[in-house]
Parts: sequence; C-alpha cells; structure tokens
Amino acid sequence: MKARQAALHTIDGVINQHRTLNTLLAQDKSRVSAADQALYQALVYGTLRQYRALSALCAQMMEKPPATPGHPLAIILNLGLYQLLQMNLGDHGVINETVNLAPHHRLARAKGLINAILRRVQRERAHWQQALENAATANLPDWLRGQYPAEEAAIAASNSRQPPLTLRLNHTHDRAAWLAAHGDARANPLHPQAITLTHGHNVQHIPGFNDGAVSVQDAAAQHAATLLAPQNGEHILDACAAPGGKTGHLLELAPTAELLALDHDRDRLVRVQENLDRLGLRATLKAADAADTAAWWDGKPFDAILLDAPCSGSGVLRRHPDIAWLRTPADLKRLAASQRQLLERLWPTLKPGGRLLYTTCTILPAENQDNIRAFLAAHPDARLQTLALPADTGYGSLHLPDDDGDGFYYAMLHKNPA
Repeated sequence: MKARQAALHTIDGVINQHRTLNTLLAQDKSRVSAADQALYQALVYGTLRQYRALSALCAQMMEKPPATPGHPLAIILNLGLYQLLQMNLGDHGVINETVNLAPHHRLARAKGLINAILRRVQRERAHWQQALENAATANLPDWLRGQYPAEEAAIAASNSRQPPLTLRLNHTHDRAAWLAAHGDARANPLHPQAITLTHGHNVQHIPGFNDGAVSVQDAAAQHAATLLAPQNGEHILDACAAPGGKTGHLLELAPTAELLALDHDRDRLVRVQENLDRLGLRATLKAADAADTAAWWDGKPFDAILLDAPCSGSGVLRRHPDIAWLRTPADLKRLAASQRQLLERLWPTLKPGGRLLYTTCTILPAENQDNIRAFLAAHPDARLQTLALPADTGYGSLHLPDDDGDGFYYAMLHKNPA
C-alpha cells in the first residue's frame, strides 16, 4: 500500500472509528514499504495535529464543504494541504498522488475539485501558510478550549508542531562536555540533565543510549524524580511505572533504593524491565492495580511515592494527536475520579513524615490542582510543599507545552509525622 493511501486509512480509523493511533500504526505501517514508512508516519501525525485548522482552510475555498470532519473528501484534501503547506515535497507528485486517492473512495467525480483546490494553494502558498498558522486554535478539542484564555494561542501553536526529542543525561555525566562532544543538540533550560536534539534520530543510534548514558525523556517529565529526591536505602513506590522513564531516573539518583514499580499492564512492564536492563539498574516489578492495595502491598510503609497518575494526556497532544479526537467529557470525569481514588488508596501506604509526588501529563485543572485541593481539604495530615518551579497554581506547579517540554503538572504532598 502507498504511504498516502495508508495515511488516509489511519486517519479515517481515528476520526470515524475512534481507534487509537497505537493500534492503527501497528496495523497500517506494516502495509507500507520500508522506504515509505517515515513519510506515512509524518503524514499521519502532521495532518492529525492540524486537522481542524486544515478543514477551516478548505471551508474557505469550497461552496459546500464536506458535511462531516471524517468524510473521505475532507481527509484527502487535508492530507494534500498539509503536504503543500508544511512539508518540503515536490508539488507535482503531491498533487498527483493526492488526486489519485479519490477513486479509491468512490470520489472519482471529485478529482477536478481536489486538483483545483491544491493548485490554488500551490499558487497562493504564502497566504495559506499564514492562514493555517492563524487558525491554530481551531485544532484544540472543545474540552481543552477556554481553559487558559491568555495562553491558548501559544498552547495551540505548540501542539501544532512536531514535539522535541529530548534526552535525559545520567547525572554522573557533565552536560557541557556531552554537548561539546556531540553536535546537533542543545542544552534544554527546563532541567539541568535535559538535552534536546535539533533533528530526529533513530533512538538506537543516539550516542550513549545503548550503554545507559542517556535516555529519551521529555524535559518537563525529568523534574519528577528530581523533586521526589530519592535516597539510597529508602523504600520507594513508583505507582504507575510503565514505560519506565521515571523509574530509571529515580534509580539513577539512588541506585540502592528499595524500589517497587507497579503497573496494571503486565506487557508494559516488559518495557520497564528493558529500560532498567539498559541502565544496569534493579527494581521489583509487579503487575497490579495501584488502587487495589490489598492485592500487592505487604504492609511495609513507603518513605516516598511517585504517583504519575493515568490522565487525559492533554499536555502531550502533539505526541498523541488522536487524543484530541478520542477523549470525551465522560472520560475526563472518569479519569479525575480515578486519580482521586489513587490518592486516597495510596496515602495510607506512606509512612508518617514521608512524601508523595503527584504528577500528570495533563494541563486540565480538574485532573490537577482541583484534585489536590480536594485531597488537602479531606486530609489534615497532609501538607503541600511549594515547589521551586514556575507557574505555581496555588495547588501544585504546571508547565504548559512549549518548544522545551510537554505539558506537565507536579504537586508534592508531605504526611505529617505521627
């Protein structure tokens, strides 16, 4: 299957069938030749990130735009516009291949319309590139729009771009020396261990990756282990550990900590073990629902807990653009309730004088500061620590997505001594 045909099938699966990109990529990418798989993936992610804005541009050029966002004509046009406006490909090939998608979807009579729209965009490229940039806020899903009015344009612009590829350098290495020895990278200002690569790389080919000197981890997420400040000999819980980036970071900082890594998905724990093996670190891994403490807790209280709670992922839309199409208001309510339950169930496992770091990769208040506010009101034995991070919400710190890092939230809770 050609890359563009496969991309159309994948986007249709997300928008019309409400299937996840993880599922669809595993299925559709294998149907594309190895030489075209990078193009296929770039088309899928890029078009989905900007899909609603691309549709808004099409609507300006059509008397009768497609009736639904997932109509095959809409997907074909958006794929074509994305390539002309955002990718450095040959115009003739882009237009020809996009027009030729129509007959596969009983749209042969629309070939002339598709060609006319793409030719117009080709002639007026600068105008439509600016129009696409101006329409970026349209890409935000309804459930995210209006949450941060003053920052909304910046959030939308960030979510419309490809995310940074950021490494976590082992703290035993000097960042300046690593940068001096390796080009194509910059120091990331969000965290002293963070290095952002200026171009995409095959992870296996990144210098130092295979021997554990560096790991792939977003810069904002790197604060989690540093804030929890694990100590050697401490009994620590990583409550929702997969895929293991934060687990590895905790043990890099405290290699002899007694760390229990939980995840409800046994298959995902394989990734955690692979990460630990690469780093030469050890932890106890257990497949369990962290909220079901009776099923896994032996009664020994923890000195520290990292609760990286399952969330809507609204802070990582650019990495997972299907989220903008798949999340529903009911999902958001369910997730907030699940997060509150995790906090309630894990708090008794923390020893007096211990600390619990609550983190998410969402920027929605209902999943972050609202949860912490409610928890503190119900637990007089809990105290919130003010963090030395920007964007204090009053109940934890929030980093909105930008060119340096994803959207991420942190709240440090201390249990009063007995």
